[in-house]
Amino acid sequence: MTKEKDEKFQIKKQNVNQKHIDYYDKVLENLGYILEEYSKELTRADVEFLEMPKNSIATLDFLISSIIKVQKGQRIALGLDEEEFEDTSPQINIIEGLSEDKI
Repeated sequence: MTKEKDEKFQIKKQNVNQKHIDYYDKVLENLGYILEEYSKELTRADVEFLEMPKNSIATLDFLISSIIKVQKGQRIALGLDEEEFEDTSPQINIIEGLSEDKI
């Protein structure tokens, strides 16, 4: 790939990622509104917690699942999952067959 094609590809990639970020931001804002209004509705409903209808639980599960999908999409579009983290924990070496007599 030539340098010019590579630069055009990078610009296009950035534009597409920005559109994804904008869409995910909009969807997340809508989900926030829906969750807020649904929470108010649940609070106003005269239902005991343990007697909550399965439909209400399914709706909450759907909202949570949607938020998780948006988060995953945003992380991919922002490149947050591409970062590699360095393992700074100490290395533990196991020596097998060690005899106290040989030390």
